[in-house]
Amino acid sequence: MRKWIKLLITAAVIITALGAPCLVFITRPPALLLIDTPIATLYGTKRAKRQQTLASLALFRRVRPVEVANGASPDIVSFAVSEAHARPFCVVFPQSYSQAAEYYHEQQPEIPVALLGGYAAALPSPDDFFYVYGSDRETDLYRAGLLAGILSRRGRQLDEEDASLDASSLDAPALNIVLWHDRSIRKSQREFFTRGAGETGPEYPVVFTGNASGMPDNEKVSCVVLAGAGGEYLDKNPHPPVILFAWLDPAITSREVMVIFDDSPWALAVPAVRLAAKKQEAALIPSKTLIFSGKVADNGIFRSLKESVKKRPEIIDNVQDALTNN
Repeated sequence: MRKWIKLLITAAVIITALGAPCLVFITRPPALLLIDTPIATLYGTKRAKRQQTLASLALFRRVRPVEVANGASPDIVSFAVSEAHARPFCVVFPQSYSQAAEYYHEQQPEIPVALLGGYAAALPSPDDFFYVYGSDRETDLYRAGLLAGILSRRGRQLDEEDASLDASSLDAPALNIVLWHDRSIRKSQREFFTRGAGETGPEYPVVFTGNASGMPDNEKVSCVVLAGAGGEYLDKNPHPPVILFAWLDPAITSREVMVIFDDSPWALAVPAVRLAAKKQEAALIPSKTLIFSGKVADNGIFRSLKESVKKRPEIIDNVQDALTNN
């Protein structure tokens, strides 16, 4: 009889130990993430479900998407968020719904709102319970430069292993790292990319372009970085490795895409909620970097890529420290 009592007590302790965290997880107010239909389609349903699970585990609270129609008015968005939960822990809005974020904040001034400002130059001013977090473009471009230099070395290694190439063919043509970008990227930001590329691939000159006419021939390119432009380049099935700044589902990208820099709402939700929990009014958040090991193949190159995505240029460290201390 005593043996059965001990077993029952042990079972009760185990159930309590397992059940208590689950109960806390379920009863804690959720974090809500506003998603419109185009974002949901572009990101991929399965991928979003996976990110929702990972985000919920990372924050130890439910993360619930609130999907609205593209271009929904601020009052409709505010209503949809309120219907999803009356008192959420935090609500994360993408930059395209900044007006809706401000409207919701006016209606619910005591609920923390985190606005993901992306790369927008003009954003609402933060205040108590209204936080604005931009995408850290300088760090992203610096890291992209680092990775482009590493992938360029990978391409040269593959060429050197090709017995069909003689020694003279390895010296010509001179190869370039290309950053194809839109007009929003400033000269000072391009310098961060050049700095990164110079650290890992100093033998590869950097070429900047905003259109196809500025692209060197593929034979003269060691790596292409597409930052906000150049999507049509992927349709040409290029030989060089590609680094892509996009929210696109990796499952539908070409085999040349080795790395994706993702600053989508799903990618930035966890750091944004954590910053909001600390009541930090403003900050810069780097993109989530996805490196596809199956496409890289070489373990040494893959390790170098993984290590490089953790680096930040010194000037950005100073900026982040200033934001944290203010």
